[in-house]
Amino acid sequence: MLFAYTKAFANTPPRPYLDVILGNGFATTPKLMALVDSGADYPIFPMEIARELNLDLTKAAVWRFSGTTGEMQEAKLADVSLTILTENDVDHAFEVLATCAFCDTFKFAGGLLLGQNGFFSHFKTTFHQPSNYFEIELWGVA
Repeated sequence: MLFAYTKAFANTPPRPYLDVILGNGFATTPKLMALVDSGADYPIFPMEIARELNLDLTKAAVWRFSGTTGEMQEAKLADVSLTILTENDVDHAFEVLATCAFCDTFKFAGGLLLGQNGFFSHFKTTFHQPSNYFEIELWGVA
């Protein structure tokens, strides 16, 4: 499925963003804008989203990373439903069970991040940057 690059802010070039919804049972987020980022190890979201999803992270695996603040940060990992919306922001293009990181100190002015484990591990992603679009398809689906 093809997606156009999005110009999220006036002073930035168009980038590969997707509108997504996270879910945990009956709890879901509103639509979230997330950057497809091959440099991120996991999809990363602020901790308040984990609370919104009623995730119990007391026994969750801890992942340590750096990059969004320049300091070492800690996140808790949890499996959630990741729904990717089509460009009309209504229809569901894909839904996968994804391991995502939730972090109290996550800061990224460009939105949220979709990373290697949890996004790229599910999707073949082809960037057509000169033409400002990208394509994603589920691995193993023709």
